Amino acid sequence: MADGEQTSEPSVETIEVAVQMTVFVLIILATIVGNSLICISVTKFRHLRTNTNFILLSLALTDLTMVVVMILSAVTTVTGEWIFGAWCCQAVAAAGLTLSFISILHMSCLSIDRYIAIQKPFSYESIVTRRRVVTVLVLIWASGVVVPNIPLADFEFRAVTYGCSSVELENTRRSFSPYIIFLVGLFVVIPFAIICFSNAVVFKTAFNHARQLSRVEKRLEQSSGDICEREAQQLAKPRVENHSLKREIKSAHTFALVVGLFLLCYIPFYSVGTYRKLARSANVHSSDVRITMWVAFANSFINPIVYGLRYSPFRKAFKLLCLARCSERRHSHNCKRISSWRRERDGTRLSSTSAL
Repeated sequence: MADGEQTSEPSVETIEVAVQMTVFVLIILATIVGNSLICISVTKFRHLRTNTNFILLSLALTDLTMVVVMILSAVTTVTGEWIFGAWCCQAVAAAGLTLSFISILHMSCLSIDRYIAIQKPFSYESIVTRRRVVTVLVLIWASGVVVPNIPLADFEFRAVTYGCSSVELENTRRSFSPYIIFLVGLFVVIPFAIICFSNAVVFKTAFNHARQLSRVEKRLEQSSGDICEREAQQLAKPRVENHSLKREIKSAHTFALVVGLFLLCYIPFYSVGTYRKLARSANVHSSDVRITMWVAFANSFINPIVYGLRYSPFRKAFKLLCLARCSERRHSHNCKRISSWRRERDGTRLSSTSAL
């Protein structure tokens, strides 16, 4: 009986490791493929090189860089211990925290961009210029890299949070660091407040536009079938406004979905991490931290999926890239077949000539 229990336990552990590895590999591959498609689409197709899409490009680069942290965290989760050394542990933990802060700043920047587009549509292009977007992105990366990594930062705590150090080591080295509260307030609380406020205004404006759209559609439906040319010209403008409003409302819904999923993925991670620091690490189980960490990692591949499904320019760009890749493979395969056929033909001719 004891032997049966001993033989069943490894099988359960093996299944658990296999499931974990499958989930980790899917998240990592989806992150690489999705964000690579965004980067290639924005750089290759001219009509996608808008100011908003440049922010998305920078966010995609952030998610691609996070793949390194994902891979090392996956190895640690499966093996149960950190095997890459103490210095690499602190470096990877610092990189993970830095990239997550940079992602939040990108989302707040996108929220402000949508807020300006909704509130001041006629002066949007004069306010959101290419130079200002580049300047803001440089400030985001600089502040995200410098501020969280000054000597006052609690590197032991973030190492425990990302699973490459022991809880006992973090508790013995430092009990409380006020700088953690400062970082959470500066890079989490304030950006989340900006995101919520901006999206509340965007939703309210989109709702008002939806009501206006409904009135325009009713007006068009109530118009008679036999209308004169003058009336048709008068109704042409509402039809144009109708199409513009539909596109604006759909864009607001898409961005709201992206922001909602972002908050859903990151709020548990920062809530558990902050509580873990304030209430001592031993009060929070390591599995809870690990789950919230991978939920936050999963957000890295959500944005390409949402934009690929709901934003038609990106969807068309993704299809063109995939079709181009397939045609290249088909062309290379045909070339190999033709070259092999020519070699066989030439070999047959040589053999027949030598026989003569």
